[in-house]
Amino acid sequence: MMRFELFAAMRYLRGKRRNRFISLISLISVAGVAVGVMTLIIVMSVMTGFDVALRDTIVGNRAHFTVHAPMSDTIEDYESVIDEIETLCPEILGSGPIVQIQSLLTAESGYSKGMQEGAYIIGIDPERESKVTYLKDNMTGKGGRQFGRGEMPGHKEIVLGYVLAQNLRVGLGDKIMVLTGRGKVGPMGRSEGQKLYLTVSGISQAQMHDFDMLYAWVNLKTARLLTGEKGVHGVHCRIENPDEAELFQQRIEANTSYRVQTWFENQEAFFMALQQEKFAMFIILIFIVLVAAFNITSTLIMMVMEKKRDIGILRTLGASSGLVLRLFMVEGLFIGLGGTLVGVTAGTLLSFYLNPVAEFIAGLFGIDLFNSQIYYFDRIPVSIVPQDVLYITIVSVILSFLSTLYPAWSASRLNPVDALRHE
Repeated sequence: MMRFELFAAMRYLRGKRRNRFISLISLISVAGVAVGVMTLIIVMSVMTGFDVALRDTIVGNRAHFTVHAPMSDTIEDYESVIDEIETLCPEILGSGPIVQIQSLLTAESGYSKGMQEGAYIIGIDPERESKVTYLKDNMTGKGGRQFGRGEMPGHKEIVLGYVLAQNLRVGLGDKIMVLTGRGKVGPMGRSEGQKLYLTVSGISQAQMHDFDMLYAWVNLKTARLLTGEKGVHGVHCRIENPDEAELFQQRIEANTSYRVQTWFENQEAFFMALQQEKFAMFIILIFIVLVAAFNITSTLIMMVMEKKRDIGILRTLGASSGLVLRLFMVEGLFIGLGGTLVGVTAGTLLSFYLNPVAEFIAGLFGIDLFNSQIYYFDRIPVSIVPQDVLYITIVSVILSFLSTLYPAWSASRLNPVDALRHE
């Protein structure tokens, strides 16, 4: 049997009122909560989608963890290191040596001769690299890439990030001069550093601005010519689940003398900034629901004023102040729950179909809502996380409940004699 408070609250909401303005305010309150919840779900889903997409891109273009020598800057016999860590960690999907070189690139052919850009050159083993990073895929048209082309670097060849290639105004087959900072001290003083002329064999589109603007790749033989060293700076590895990189780090460091750096340590500040931005956006958008909650408060206050006579009659018939309190709290909760339900449904559906909706609006108004050249994604990344939806729902219901307290308390404090005096 339905409790009296629920029955009366539903009757008040459905019944015709003398003041139609209050009915309109009630609908506006429901709509306000719905819009706030819907906006929160869409924004959180898009921000989570960006987070996931950027994470996948970063993880794909970086090794999941890198093994370094314990005491020196280089590893002389990297093959034995690879054998050792793969024996210790058979779950490793791929591994390869890496050399890191800071350099200055100068275009040496065509109308762009003399153009200069700083770059971070990575020395790799081309055959092993495809099992560790997305470099080979970045030189194709996969995943919506528009600028990737060419081949992995051979001897005295170099692969450039596409923004770096555009800045240098070079393409496949063009010559560039690479100048490193490793000068040598001789009888005539310190030389300017290692200088080498390389041919562009490929253009990489990593879909990350930093990678595309700052990075270039050469093979190990070319890297040794640039550094004058025989060793490598580390061995980077790929595993099935990048979130488990720390477990591999602990295992390797506990059983060997090597140092291990994970992908998350390299990008920790970036991902912490993303998490803080998402939390800040959640707090800001909560105020939309809070404003809607104030609408519920004002609606209930007007209802109390309209229902003074009814409250007086209930009190004279023996209804307690607690019953009146619960009645108006339930009525406000119905408004909040109704808005929350509509907002959750609309927000989830719009998030799921956000790209078709964005394309429709773009076609209707002739504007590009999501420029893939700017964001490096061909679609708006969306990830609907049930936990986020649950948190938004709980916060909305709590705010709706809090908004009922004052008007419900005011109704419960009404004196039945005062309520019926002028009736």
